[in-house]
Amino acid sequence: MRGERAQQRPVRWQEAHPEAFAELKRLYGVIGHSSVLMVLSMSLIGTTLTVGFLNLPGWMESAVRLAASLGAVGCGALALWRVLRAMWRTVRAVFRTRRRSPQHP
Repeated sequence: MRGERAQQRPVRWQEAHPEAFAELKRLYGVIGHSSVLMVLSMSLIGTTLTVGFLNLPGWMESAVRLAASLGAVGCGALALWRVLRAMWRTVRAVFRTRRRSPQHP
């Protein structure tokens, strides 16, 4: 009786499609890392906005604002690029898996 149950048990999606499942797990990790980069970007934007209260010389204030702004844009762009690339890889892996599946011709 126990052997029959094991044979009749439906195969879980992650067991049937390990490549797509691995890409999906990787996407979740990338989303986590990208959210950290976005928080860093927001922190740099806050730094840019509050530098004026430090009473620095004009050229130093400009340099700090420029560096913080460039860092914020770089962190945001990197986070967005990583998420979009991971999403594309996940979708591509799911479509490849469906194409190879015997249920879908």
